[in-house]
Amino acid sequence: MEDREVLDALISGAARRAFGPTLHIEGDCLFFDGWWQAAFRISPDTFAIRAEEPPGDTTVLADAAEMLTSLGLAEVPASPAFLYAITYTEIALGLVQWAIWSKDLATADADLSARAGHDAFLNDYDTDGIKEADYTAELGGARRNAGLPPSVILTIGIDATKVSTLAAHLDNCRVESRALGEIRPEACGSLIPTLVVVDTTGDAGREFAMEFRAAACGRFVPVVAVSEAGTPLGADAAVSPSSDPAEWAEPIRRLLP
Repeated sequence: MEDREVLDALISGAARRAFGPTLHIEGDCLFFDGWWQAAFRISPDTFAIRAEEPPGDTTVLADAAEMLTSLGLAEVPASPAFLYAITYTEIALGLVQWAIWSKDLATADADLSARAGHDAFLNDYDTDGIKEADYTAELGGARRNAGLPPSVILTIGIDATKVSTLAAHLDNCRVESRALGEIRPEACGSLIPTLVVVDTTGDAGREFAMEFRAAACGRFVPVVAVSEAGTPLGADAAVSPSSDPAEWAEPIRRLLP
């Protein structure tokens, strides 16, 4: 197939697998040069086009926009939050810039919500009745019997002064602190945290929260986000970065077993 035919197969043909000289389709994602995610099909009426410079010489982004325009779709100011969750779980892609195209904003929001609502990231699916066991309570009891603090609070990207203030207001807890980039989400299991507090005021922190929730070690561990804009994806609660860290203790206690 020619690249133009591959693009048309994604947008108009609902193809889930097609190959051209520089473009190919895997599932709902269009790849350029074998690895770069150029576009993503959210639904037959809603698409995402990568809003970043391609890694090579290609007109795929402009061609995709032209083709979508011919079908009566246009770029809409939909929130990419659900899209981040969808693309992370389906194509293991972190936070990148997307332009969302649809019939209108209401259609885009509905399609994103419906797609994310059936996504494994949001735990809204049935795995034939098989559920992973949650041993949080048993682990806390084992810590007590061993004479250790029953809860381990892991902070990610939090200023050391704020960590010290928080620790002083959390009795019977051991507080471990790591900088963003110092530890990968999937490696947090080695610290056996009871709860994780993440600074999500930046992209790196928001991505960490989502990746931790998707990792095996983070499936049953509550996440508290330090956030200026409500509770982000992957978190169970949020605290304000402008408030005294002593005030964070109460919402954290409510999530401890």
